[in-house]
Order: sequence, then structure tokens, then C-alpha cells
Amino acid sequence: MGHTREHKDIVAGRQRESGFGLASAFAFSLAAFCAFAAAGAETPKNVAPSTVDTRYFADSAGRTFIPVGCNICFPRVYSPDKPGSRAECEAKMSGWLRKFAANGGNYVRIWLGHPFFEIMPCNAGEYDPSAESSLKRTVALCEELGLKIKFTLESFRTVHPAGEEGPEPYAAFFNRPLYAPYAKSMREFLNSDECGRIYLGKAARLKALGLGDSPAVVCWEPWNEINCIGGWRDDVGPWSDRMLAALRTMFPRQMTTQNLGSFSPPDIYDYYDYLGRLPLNDFMQAHRYLDPGAELDVCRGPMDILCADAVRELLDRRPDRPAILAEVGAVKANHAGPSELYERDSAGMLLHDEIFAPFFAGAAGCGQPWHWDHQYIDGNGLWWHFSRFAEAVKGVDPAAERFRPFHTETRRLRIWGLRGTTTTLLWCRDKSNDWEGELVRGTAPSTISNERIPFGGTLKCYLPWEDRWTDVAAGEPLPDFRRSIVVRIMPQGETSKAN
Repeated sequence: MGHTREHKDIVAGRQRESGFGLASAFAFSLAAFCAFAAAGAETPKNVAPSTVDTRYFADSAGRTFIPVGCNICFPRVYSPDKPGSRAECEAKMSGWLRKFAANGGNYVRIWLGHPFFEIMPCNAGEYDPSAESSLKRTVALCEELGLKIKFTLESFRTVHPAGEEGPEPYAAFFNRPLYAPYAKSMREFLNSDECGRIYLGKAARLKALGLGDSPAVVCWEPWNEINCIGGWRDDVGPWSDRMLAALRTMFPRQMTTQNLGSFSPPDIYDYYDYLGRLPLNDFMQAHRYLDPGAELDVCRGPMDILCADAVRELLDRRPDRPAILAEVGAVKANHAGPSELYERDSAGMLLHDEIFAPFFAGAAGCGQPWHWDHQYIDGNGLWWHFSRFAEAVKGVDPAAERFRPFHTETRRLRIWGLRGTTTTLLWCRDKSNDWEGELVRGTAPSTISNERIPFGGTLKCYLPWEDRWTDVAAGEPLPDFRRSIVVRIMPQGETSKAN
């Protein structure tokens, strides 16, 4: 693959050209790392929890930043042995990012452990210049488009030697033979100094490539769904502490956070308790899917309730941190693959709820869907849903408003609300319309007419399915709408910046 040999002594742990001493860094105690990170806390971050209201984000200039986000993690069809595959997949990534940005998107997640972006694919300290070039071009494009990036450093779940991945789905994708000489299991990996140095060596290389200085890069998460590598909380926790501290030291301009598997079985609760206790976790995030095989009832019900409940769980654990629904979508039972509902959801009613519900339930940004590629969003041409959310929150400053989420219902609507100092925002969802009715039974959404809501004040209404604003006088019914409507309630005599 045309690998270059750089930092040959990585496993020996000597000082690297990148300027980060891996052996000495890994040898620091957690307390030393935390002290070092605290000493560099004055470095302004590209995006960080707002000093006005720490449940929301602000950019380096102090302006509130609402993440309009999506997982656009990797090109799924990349094949390193297929001629032209890298150029083809770069074009795919570019196309997705451009469509997303053109529709109001401003925040993406990218996996650096996927073969397309894996800069250290085969041996410790050997780097692939083609992957590095693709990564740098992707970051440059995000800078051009105004997109912020959260990087996920790793995602593997086994360390079998090459060719011994096993029969499990996506076995080769989730196996890292590179670590096989140093660990026979993931538990050994988590407790191995050698593996820690190699892992941090990859991070140091990314820093040397300039990712720590890019204004587009705002966050590093050490692992995708780290609890899925094994049930060893006593090992996962200390490893996360060490790596979050190391990454925070290495990348002072960017946030650090950890994430866990889908919030769907009962035994995940204490893992999320652990996540809430992580001292270097800049914000809370959850993954949750509509899953007919899930143990929790909420994961089999209406999508808006599923999303709002996940946000509530995060805010219950850390009410002083931003909460993000960082992966959301629909799957076959027990995550056996993308949901069959996607083929029927050409309008994107699932996507609409995934995007809108989390923010109006108190999250710092919209829900961030998975299945961005041909299986759903891109294949059905649904990027426009992000523009409808961006329009709905245009001119809103949730940190300045110090929004407090609430929920109520009328006979016809579920109302997810944010009560602020000057403005109240409502997202009203038709209770009679859900995925089971529309996508399984084929019942078209009905028109809601003459609906009144139990709130006073001047109303400005946005119809996201029509992309239209309209004013409503106090006491008058809402305009006719289908599926949902956004309502801004302001004191008498005040006007909105919405349009």
C-alpha cells in the first residue's frame, strides 16, 4: 500500500519527531495528566461548552454554536485492493459533505479507524501516505464548507492476527491485527503499555499532520462504543481516563469526549452512569436506535419519544453539560442491519423526528443520524431535512435564553418545549402519526386543523414540511399542518428574528 516507515522506534517509546514523548506521556499518572491539562486550559478551544450556559456550546469567539450534525463517517464501499477505489470514495465523501453543508449542516463525525482513513493500517509506526492525503483533503474541504469535525480515533473490537478475524459480522473491519503481537485480547490491549504507546503514536501522527491546528476540528473521542469491546468496566474506565487526558494534552484547542453503545438494554444504565462521572468528558452523548429487538420498550416506540428519552437520560446524569444524541437511526432487530423501513420512508419522516426531537427535548443540537449513505439519507435525497431544522432555529440563542426543556400534551399533539428568558420554543408532533402507522400500515399523515395550544403570547409558526413561516394572533388556532409544526412564543409586542 506504499507505506512509509516513520518513527521506527515507536514501540520502544523514544521521543518522536512530532514533539510528543510517547513513553514519558503514557508513564504520567492520571493526576499529572489532569494537572497538565488544567494548566493549558487557557488555550481557547474551537468549540467548547458555553460560559453563559454550560448546557450549550460556543465557538472561540463566544458565539453560541448549535450543532446541526450528521454521521458522515466513512465511505462504506472502500476496497484498498480495487484500483481507483480511493479516488472514487474521496468523491463520495466530498459529495456527501457538500450536500450536507448546502442544507445547513455544520458538524460531522468521521471515523479514523475505518480502512479509508486509517493512517497506520498494518504495522506500528508505519503510515500510509495515501490515507494521510485523503484525510488532509477531507479536513481542508470541511474548513472550506464551514463544517466542524468530531474525530473518532478507533473502533475495533478484536486483536486477532490477520486472517483469524472470526465469523462475526464486519469481522475484518472491527479487527486490528496490528496489535496482535502485543495483546491476545481486548482486555490485554486496555492494560498494555505497549498498546497504549502505539495508540498514542497514531494520535501524535495526526497532530503532526496539522489536525490539532485546524479550525474545523473541534473534538476527539478515543473510541466508538467502547463498552462493546468487552464487559470490563474496571479496565475500560481507567483506559478512558488515561486516553482522554492524553488527548486533551495533545490537542488543547479541541474537546474530548467518550461514547458508548446503543442505549437500549437495561444493563447499559450503569455504563452511562460511568460516562457522566468522567472528569474529562466535555459533553454527554448517547447512541440510540429504533430497534424491534431492543429490550427497552422506548426503543420500539415512536421516534420522537425514543429520542427525547435518550436526551433526558443524559441530562439526568450531567445537567451541567451539553447533551447530544450522537447516533440515531432505525435498524433490523438487534442491529442486524439498516431497517427495512428506510425503503418505505421516501419522505424522511423518521429522519425528521431524529433531527428535531433531541433539540426540543433539551439537547445542545439536533440529533445526528446514522445511515447517511445510499441506504437512507443520500439514496432518498433527504439532505433537505437538515435545512428545515436550521431554519427553525435561525436567530435563536439557546445559551442566552437559558432554555429549560418541558413536555406536555393535548388531545392531538405531543409538545416538546424550551422555555427561555424571552422566548418559548415548541415542537408540536401529531400523536396519531408515527412510523408504525405511516410506514407499516401505509396510513398517510392527516391534516391537523383548528388546533389551539395552551400558551399565550404572539405566535410565529414554522411549518417544516412546507418550509413556510406564518404569524398567528393570540388566541387563534395554529395553521393547518401535517406531522409537526414549530412555534415561537414571544411576549406581546415583540417580534422574532426568524424571518
